[in-house]
Amino acid sequence: MKVKTIYLMILAVILITFCLVMYSAFSNITARTAADSLEQQPMIVIDAGHGGEDGGAEVDGVLEKDINLSIAGKLSEILRLCGCRVTEIRDEDISVYDSDAQTLREKKVSDLKRRVEIANESGNNILVSIHQNKFDNSAYSGAQLFYSSNHDDSRVLAESIRGAITSLLQKDNTRELKPAGSDIYLLDHAEVPAVIVECGFLSNQQERSKLMDDDYQNEMAYAVAMGVLEYINAYDTR
Repeated sequence: MKVKTIYLMILAVILITFCLVMYSAFSNITARTAADSLEQQPMIVIDAGHGGEDGGAEVDGVLEKDINLSIAGKLSEILRLCGCRVTEIRDEDISVYDSDAQTLREKKVSDLKRRVEIANESGNNILVSIHQNKFDNSAYSGAQLFYSSNHDDSRVLAESIRGAITSLLQKDNTRELKPAGSDIYLLDHAEVPAVIVECGFLSNQQERSKLMDDDYQNEMAYAVAMGVLEYINAYDTR
């Protein structure tokens, strides 16, 4: 317990230091007022995949939607702490389909369309969607990044997040970035830089245990946040 407490304290110091450096970079790079600078920053749209009636992947009673929501919430908190503009598509166990959707299919389609609408509300948005993976072969593990092919910066964002995850959390992860096909509706219809972060495989028992652990969720959220911040810093200097 003592070791874990010390680790979390060190992690907090690193995070605060990084945020201060990022804040200083934003301040020095531009001559805008603080308010103008904040307004120019991209709005980070955090999407906790699935929700409500849609549990997503399930293994031994563990639902993807719950892990997605937890990691997404932690990610949002970290980014806000660093002074970023953040909005969450959902911050509770709900779906976001329209009230006139009746069947499960109608609700699923409506839910996805609404998420796309939120992501595309402003051309200054970026979308980070949190998900978990599942596969028949339980040996597979590790985070996987998918990116939208509709915007050149999507791959840049995915590379930044993948780099942070592999350097901070999964050093042996060799999974390559994948462009999203038409089967991934969210990314196929996104008009802004957009990625899906598959944090790990629920089908792998060891990784599932990690993904359910609050400390590991904090570490994953921190790694994703560092990738997003790296992207935003590059975005601001262009």
